[in-house]
Amino acid sequence: MKRYFNISITLFIFSALNVLTYFLLGVITKNTAYSEVFSLIYPLQFVVSILLSFFASASNIRANKEKNENCIDIGIILGAIVGFLTFGIVGLLVDNYIVFMNMDPDIYRNFTLMAIGQLFFTYIINLVAEKLYFKDKDNRANLCILGFILLNLFSVTISALFTTNELIIVLVNLISLLLYCAVWLGLTIRRVHFDFNIIKNFKYESMYIINELFMFIIYFFGYSRAFGFGSEYVTALNLVNLITDPQWDALNAINKIAKIDISKSEYNYKKSLINSSLISAFYIGISITLFFGLFKTYKVVLSIGLIYLAVQIFDMLMNIVTANIKTYLQLEFSPTRCTIYNLVIKVIRTVLILSIFSPFNTDIGQIAGGLLSLTIFMIIRLKYYKKDKEGYLAPKLDAKSLKENKSEES
Repeated sequence: MKRYFNISITLFIFSALNVLTYFLLGVITKNTAYSEVFSLIYPLQFVVSILLSFFASASNIRANKEKNENCIDIGIILGAIVGFLTFGIVGLLVDNYIVFMNMDPDIYRNFTLMAIGQLFFTYIINLVAEKLYFKDKDNRANLCILGFILLNLFSVTISALFTTNELIIVLVNLISLLLYCAVWLGLTIRRVHFDFNIIKNFKYESMYIINELFMFIIYFFGYSRAFGFGSEYVTALNLVNLITDPQWDALNAINKIAKIDISKSEYNYKKSLINSSLISAFYIGISITLFFGLFKTYKVVLSIGLIYLAVQIFDMLMNIVTANIKTYLQLEFSPTRCTIYNLVIKVIRTVLILSIFSPFNTDIGQIAGGLLSLTIFMIIRLKYYKKDKEGYLAPKLDAKSLKENKSEES
């Protein structure tokens, strides 16, 4: 349980300080519209997740399973190159991106560019932290990412206190993050042997890569439509995002710890569900408290805000089971089948979002997709696995059938 809270609190603080950065930026510059940059670039967070799954998580899982660490550092290097190209292209097309999201480039351009740069450096520092977490160097990983987000917060807010020049604020922030990431990369990379397997990396994280790809599509097109319904929906949606995004990032600890334990054959399903329930209840409580403490300050229409908040809380409750069982089945049952099932779910969710003309289109799709995912993966778990007295999952298939099932995936 201690590890759940250690990792989740670190992820929460990282995300919360990121949210605080945008909040303080709006307060200091006396233009609270700048806090909406957070929701404006929200879809791009899933691009970070896609790249991290492929270049970081998959490489570390492969290293544990194959007892071969040569693939970790080359994954970091290749990931950094691909990330630079990806976010560089988005930065060059920033005006087109802002217009597509139904926002004004003249207002948001400079700080959107800063936010895109922050996402890139966040990705880089998480490439480093992922390696440290998989090596059980949790304290060092926590120090790495907390130092990064504190630097991000202070470089933005302090420079904004001394100047109103947006370009100077942006440059101070991004140069500071560049130097910080360069130091950690230098301290972390040790084995530069080209041992990178695209097929294996995709296999280990295929379900999450496909999932995050569809999440990008969902929020890229979904938020573009939702933002077009008026400022009251943008304001309410942005507040709920600011409140719940740190909670969702913290709850990623469920997936992260499950991946680590499963790759080391130490996963206990019963204990994981108990621990997941406890930290989920903790972060749901924080979400509710923050919403009722801030909705008047942000001048949010209560009925609209409550709808957005209720959806997030209900999905967090479903995530307690879904996050555990999806991770287990992806690594121990069938990566191919799990990816296909997850793909079908995301397609259905995407179709719903693109076909529903409503400011709540992303929320309707989120609930529908969550219920379908929970149902499908629990059916698979109950059909093929049983829980023993100690809480471990054991296959119902005989050893020969299980071996044949595993061989199909290799």
